[in-house]
Amino acid sequence: MGMIRLKNVSKFYYSKGIIASGISRINLDLDAGEFVVITGESGSGKSTLLNVISGLDTYEEGEMYIEGKETSHYTASDFEEYRQKYISCIFQSFNLISSYTVYQNVALAMQIDGCSQEEIRQRVPDLIEKVGLSEYRNRKVSKLSGGQKQRVAIARALAKDTKILVADEPTGNLDSESAEGIVKLLADIAADKLVIVVTHNYEQFKSNATRVIKMYDGKIVEDTGAEGARVETASAAPAPVTVPRAERAKAQSEDGSAKHAKGHGIKYGTQLLLGVRNTFNLPAKFLLLLLVFLFVVSSVSAQYVTVKKQKDTVSETGWNSYFSHYDPKRIVVEKNDRTAFTRADYEALENAPHVAKLVREDMIYDSGVFIENEQFSFYGYMMSITDLEEEPTIGSLPQTEDEVLLLGYDDGWTFGDTPEALIGQTYSFTMEDGVERKIKVSGIVLKPYDENSDYGYGNNSEAYFPEAMINEMRKGMYATGSTTTMLINGTEETCYPGRGGLMTNENVPEGYILLPTSYDPMFKSGYAAGSDVKLTVKALHYESDLTLTIMGTYGDKTFEKKTGLEKISEHYGEIYINPTDYRRLYERGNFQVSVFVDDTKNMDGMKDMLQRGGYHTLVLKDHIYNFMSEELVTIIQLPMSVIVCLAVFFIAYFVVRLILKSRGVYFATVRMLGMGKQPARRIMRVELVLVCSIAYAMFLLFIYLTRIGVLQSQKLLDYLTYLTARDYFALGAILLFMAVLISGRFMRTIFKSSAMGAFREEA
Repeated sequence: MGMIRLKNVSKFYYSKGIIASGISRINLDLDAGEFVVITGESGSGKSTLLNVISGLDTYEEGEMYIEGKETSHYTASDFEEYRQKYISCIFQSFNLISSYTVYQNVALAMQIDGCSQEEIRQRVPDLIEKVGLSEYRNRKVSKLSGGQKQRVAIARALAKDTKILVADEPTGNLDSESAEGIVKLLADIAADKLVIVVTHNYEQFKSNATRVIKMYDGKIVEDTGAEGARVETASAAPAPVTVPRAERAKAQSEDGSAKHAKGHGIKYGTQLLLGVRNTFNLPAKFLLLLLVFLFVVSSVSAQYVTVKKQKDTVSETGWNSYFSHYDPKRIVVEKNDRTAFTRADYEALENAPHVAKLVREDMIYDSGVFIENEQFSFYGYMMSITDLEEEPTIGSLPQTEDEVLLLGYDDGWTFGDTPEALIGQTYSFTMEDGVERKIKVSGIVLKPYDENSDYGYGNNSEAYFPEAMINEMRKGMYATGSTTTMLINGTEETCYPGRGGLMTNENVPEGYILLPTSYDPMFKSGYAAGSDVKLTVKALHYESDLTLTIMGTYGDKTFEKKTGLEKISEHYGEIYINPTDYRRLYERGNFQVSVFVDDTKNMDGMKDMLQRGGYHTLVLKDHIYNFMSEELVTIIQLPMSVIVCLAVFFIAYFVVRLILKSRGVYFATVRMLGMGKQPARRIMRVELVLVCSIAYAMFLLFIYLTRIGVLQSQKLLDYLTYLTARDYFALGAILLFMAVLISGRFMRTIFKSSAMGAFREEA
């Protein structure tokens, strides 16, 4: 059995329900050392037979053997491996890569075979010179004449140096002199290889052919030796002729095995090189692809931002049952080591990026205060004067501890028709320690009001107190928020700060405590005076204790004298200590502040920065109640986002498919040269991923120029603030994944049929 054997092989074509026969029940044996010429009229099946022999097309009946091995079970990848190892092709339509140079086209065949760069640099110039195109080696094939393209195709076929060379009308586009040279070249090659030529012009080959096959209507009608003895034309190459065919075949087999043992297919580096080259070698195609991927980038990022924006919109509406002064831009902050905030901490937080303001006295921020007299009443949140951002509209800032500044809407209701009349008047309010205080209004800030005013979240009125008063208020809040116990004569009991419990009194000296007479029976002597009492405070952020001496007890008759207060009925059971001792127990500094970001879009970034800085955070917008949760938004939006992204994917795919029409011809051509599915897919993937990466880089550059103010677009800036570094990474990953999917889907269409079938579809 020879190198190639066909046994009853038939090939059929299917088109619109019609079956046509390409070749029918062909029986043929071909071996190394033969120069076979196949002739016949147009449509006789010559090219079909050649395509089947070269593995470019499949067959439906019979069996084809390659060196004795059956091929009826071969897959597309098996035939590609066969072509890579055995077949060099000269196509009638050239099948060159038009955007490549002459050198690149010839080198491509060797690259697919896995030849080294050194071998390519040595052999390719010699092959180009052999076909007379040295001066055109760096010219793109698209600028060559038909005859020159034919010679490039021949040089590329010679570059593979395989056991079998097939040629379809190799001299069809050449002048007589060039054709004679090519015929002579093919004849010399046939000394050691199997050369099969399909031609209409038998006269050009008859003096060199060793075998002539004539076809008609898809069948072999004649198979004879050539007119004129082959030995007569072999004088120019005597050595090959004197060697018996069997020995030549053996030598060729051994030589071919040696050659292909060192080639393991196209290398990864070469695949990368070809992918990068294909990206830029057609500028118009590159620009169109770039526009498509810019569309994909903008569409996916817009959908991504839409989901985040919807979540933020939901998170900004609702209420919180604990933090009554709710603002979606607010982050409650405490230190991880649970120590008090220092001046350096305040300055660091105030100067941090995207911090709109810092409320230092967070403990009182959610507490309201009711200020009233007989003519006027006002309710608002307690604030420190250090947090005031506006200048007084009427009056001035507080100058003493007993003054306050009020802020509210100029709506004719909050401050009445004559707000200036409220300045300087005295009002009363009760603090956390239960003591009623007197205070004067020093100034008022009137906020503009109309029907479209944004009332914000909860009550918008605020009362700004001097820092000393705020400290007293904070102390009272820490006191009421802690657990205070009193150990007296071995008995421990809970003592509640505030009205009816532990109170301050200037009449009690430092280091002493005044108790009701109800504590006297706890002692054997019947008197508590002179004994010690230990007060212990366990607060959220600290613990403290203080041992005091009982200065005495009070009853109905001694209450006013010892306390300076009237009506014991209003103070029944209260325990009194000096204000300084009270501060020692409860005034340990400030342990909680509130940071307000400039925009909720920057909330995640601010939270991450604070946590990295050693702070524990509570983002209020993540802890609200509303009718539509973020999870519900996700459930609704996610499927819509997936649908939109899929729509973008398919739109991009079909547009890319049209743009890459030339790439379809390219990959069908490299398949004919023996490139497998995986290398081709990697080359396509490199090309699309590279274009996608460039588009994404341009997108990021556009964002950067907008951020630094080179490009002016407030709408885009608002859009961009929803994206964090993590989002940019996720977005880039999504886009690259889409590029890989598009390349994979495109390559499946290229490899769904035989190499010749794919070429017919793409050409």
